[in-house]
Amino acid sequence: MSIYKQRDIVLITFPFSDLTGQKVRPVIILSNSTYNQQSQDILVCGITANLKVTPFSIIVDITDVEHPGTLKNKSKIRVDTIASLEQSLVIKKIARLNTSIFKQIVEMINNLIK
Repeated sequence: MSIYKQRDIVLITFPFSDLTGQKVRPVIILSNSTYNQQSQDILVCGITANLKVTPFSIIVDITDVEHPGTLKNKSKIRVDTIASLEQSLVIKKIARLNTSIFKQIVEMINNLIK
């Protein structure tokens, strides 16, 4: 089993919110490496190419990832779309989000659950 790290952006089979289907899409890994090593699951946040401004979302550009890695397009992290998924569903790692954007995600999650 591969161990994925916090801030990794991976392609994964992600369920629709109504659980009627699923789609391969990028996600950001929220859970820390210790949890990821001890669990078959990872905690993730959805990423979409739909850039419509919504509450609890952060726009990320190709410059917001560390090298090596790439995002094909400017994207939006849906901080309010959090799921626990099996690591075995990960297809591949595509990038790693930089620390400053990840801190914004954590802050936004804190605001969401306060």
